[in-house]
Order: sequence, then C-alpha cells, then structure tokens
Amino acid sequence: MSFFYLLEKGNIKKYTKTLIQNYAISPKKSWGQNFVIEKTVIDALISEVALDQKDIVVEVGSGIGALTYFLLQNCQKVYSYEIDPILSSILRKEFINYSEKIKVISGDFLKLEIPFHQKLISNLPYGISSPFIKKLIESKYRPDLIAVTLQNEFANHLCAQPRDPDYSRISVYSSFFYKFEKIRMFPPYFFSPRPHVHSSLVRGTKLEPPPIINNREFFSFLTQLFCRKHKKVRNNLQIYVKNYPRGLRKLFRHEIDTLEFSTNQPVNLSPNEILDLFIQFNEMLSNFPRLRNNS
Repeated sequence: MSFFYLLEKGNIKKYTKTLIQNYAISPKKSWGQNFVIEKTVIDALISEVALDQKDIVVEVGSGIGALTYFLLQNCQKVYSYEIDPILSSILRKEFINYSEKIKVISGDFLKLEIPFHQKLISNLPYGISSPFIKKLIESKYRPDLIAVTLQNEFANHLCAQPRDPDYSRISVYSSFFYKFEKIRMFPPYFFSPRPHVHSSLVRGTKLEPPPIINNREFFSFLTQLFCRKHKKVRNNLQIYVKNYPRGLRKLFRHEIDTLEFSTNQPVNLSPNEILDLFIQFNEMLSNFPRLRNNS
C-alpha cells in the first residue's frame, strides 16, 4: 500500500511517522538522518530553483522520500542518492511506479560519480556539508542551480562576506564556483528526529571560475592562509617553511613582505584580492622550486 496520499494532502509528518512505524526504521545519527516533516521546507526548496518538467535533478540523502515524491511531480528525472541500504530498498519499493523517472543510487554520494543534471535539491545530512560542497565544485557536472538545507552555522560560513565573523576558506573557495545566498532559516521541529540546531535554506547559482584556479593548489593555499584568519598574511604563509633551515625561512619571509596584502588579515580580503595574492605567491614560489614541489 502506498502512503503517497498523505503527501498529496500535505501531511508530511504523518507520512514520515507511518513509514518509520511500518518499516521499523531507526534513524541513524551517524548518517545525519533528520527527515523533513513540514511541507514548508519542501515547497521552499523546490520554488528556489524554479523546477520544471525538463529538469534532471540530483537529490542527496533521500531518506524516506518525502522530498523525492514532490521532485518527481515537478521534473523529468531524479537521481536519488541514499547511503543507508535499508532506506535505499524502501525507496525502490515505494517508488516502483516511478521507475522510469527515478534512479535510486545506494552508496556514499561523496565516493560516487555524479551524472549530468541541471539542478540539485536536498535536505542535506549535516555531517557532509563541507565535503559535499567541495565534491560538487570539483565534479565534472556542476548543476546550474542548488537548493539545500544545511546546518545554520555552516550556511553562515558558506555565504559569509569579508570581515564577517564566519568568513573562512570555504567562503572564499566556493564563491568562485557559485553565488551562494542564505534564503531562510527553519526551526528544529520542522525535522524528525529534531536536530539540536536550526537549519538554513541556501541557494547557489553557478559561476565560471577563473582558469588559473587549480582546485588542489588553491584550496591548499586557502587552508594555510586561513589557519589564523585574524593574523597577518605574511605570518600565516610562513608555515610553508616552518621545517626548513633558518636562512631559507628568513629569505622566504623577506619575499612574502614584498607581496601586496602581506600585512593584511585574511578575514579582511575579498575573494578577488585573495586570488591576486595567490597569483603573486605562485610567482614568488618560482624562486623556491624545492617549496613548490612540497606545497
């Protein structure tokens, strides 16, 4: 028996409770299983990407399929990722009549290939927020639009601007690939089991990054730059030579002091200023081939 009639009536909470009871589901905290039980969240996710029948959508962490059902009513195809093998089996059973429109992929999204799609819509498990963004950015097929619910604290980091308390390496790195905006916040009781924190809906619109950005080198540079974001740039970048002889460290420090922004704090630099700094730093490293090979 299908329980989709509950979803059609907008009773997400009863649908969730019924499936949990019928399948004896025990939500796993380790996999971030906090199911949506308010249609407000689902409506907001779908409306933020203007979903239509031509769209191919990826959903990460489909759970018991409440959001999945409404995605299927509004798009051409859904690639549904679910790490829990029990929930994957439930999804295949419940959506048997939608077999032409949905492909349930059982496994860890972070370790799997992502097919071509235009939009990604998910109630994202909190524990994978940072690696999820990095995975998406570095994948072959980046969606044009993203709408995801995230832990509010991470959403603040993702959308932070220079001088904001939450401005960090992920704020800078992601800003070259997507324009992220925090749309609204949801209370814990919109989910079951209730998380201990608020959630935020974040929308991302795809951008084309500058060709010079090499994902591995640039992200590594940001990691060093923001290790102490309120310290000066020259102090943070000195970590590149912390284990090298004193003479080399002194020469390296002298070269860093010639860079623009060397006396600034990273938290006060815009993404474009940081990119300029990265270009200068790479040019400087040409005088230190031993460091380039080990950076």
